[in-house]
Amino acid sequence: MNEMSQECLELIEKALLNLVRGLSTEASFKAAVRELGIRVEGCYQTYFRVLRALPQVKRLYPLLNRRRQIEEALKQDINPKLALPTWIKERLLPLLGEEGLNGLFTHYPWARVNELKISVEEITLDLRERGVPFQQDPQFPFLLKLRDPPSTLPHVKEGTLIPQDRASVLAVSVLDPKPGETILEVGSSPGVKTSLIQQLTRNSSQVVAVDISKKRIELQKELMKKWSVENVHLVQGDGINFWVRRADKIFMDAPCSNSGTINVDPSIPLRLKRNDVVRLKILQARLLRRALELGIPTVYVTCSLFPEEGEFQVERYQDYLIPIRTGSPGYRRSKVWLRVARTFPHLDGSEGFFLAKLDFRKEETIDPTPQLQGSRE
Repeated sequence: MNEMSQECLELIEKALLNLVRGLSTEASFKAAVRELGIRVEGCYQTYFRVLRALPQVKRLYPLLNRRRQIEEALKQDINPKLALPTWIKERLLPLLGEEGLNGLFTHYPWARVNELKISVEEITLDLRERGVPFQQDPQFPFLLKLRDPPSTLPHVKEGTLIPQDRASVLAVSVLDPKPGETILEVGSSPGVKTSLIQQLTRNSSQVVAVDISKKRIELQKELMKKWSVENVHLVQGDGINFWVRRADKIFMDAPCSNSGTINVDPSIPLRLKRNDVVRLKILQARLLRRALELGIPTVYVTCSLFPEEGEFQVERYQDYLIPIRTGSPGYRRSKVWLRVARTFPHLDGSEGFFLAKLDFRKEETIDPTPQLQGSRE
């Protein structure tokens, strides 16, 4: 390997150690750059490819040391059946089928025109003049499907174009925010969905945006200014214990396994453990119970492909469900499958989301023992 490749290899080795410590894909690499004091152009993209193939390499060549694993990962053609931990593959195959599993890593770059700063016509004209290939989404004309990641476009730096997955846009559309409404957003940072809420209402709704992380709240504050988003009240707090006097709607972006983002975050198969799903579904259940106590209409969202974090959670509230007429239906053997929605990488080229809309203003009974078994057929 030449000197540049050697430096990249060292960066990736260090980044993998940071990943084991619990850092995200991006954070683990940035930390490696700081710790080693070196930068290599294109190395982050190489790191991304290594992460995608590493589980497959470990399965095929279990005796290789870390450095040899990295080198071998760059030679691999990815097979989802080999690139996923056994427990994830065994959970997803009955749900998604062969086609869904094989297309699990499918993803298109998406970006939303920030109509708080620029019109769709202005930005699409400019992109055409620059020779940037894109397609406008037929359901959401302000959403663009790109050929290449939008991060290098000047519009992103200017705040006129915001990277946002189609599944995320669909989730906000299900909320259907209206001018003048007060919306409680749980798990708001970094504020991409917040900004779309205000784009759809022309900054005329009031959003109480709650996130438990002070650091993420500070980031969201900066982005709201950059994107010309107004009437957002940022609160550092716990979504379970946070009280609000009045709200018209709750947008609950619940903490989850992020299994639906495997196609955009290759570290998920390396970091996610079975016990994480168990822990998170308990937290999700508490959040939904809190929304019920508040008696406020709620959109419940997880970027998860596991039914424990989706259909299973809302089955006990089936009498409160408002049918969603967009996206794909849920997993068929759930008794609420036609009243909830999902997005899938292999069908939509987006992240895998679960969406449910519940009107907790109703007086209904709750099924304390929901059951979900079998597969999506």
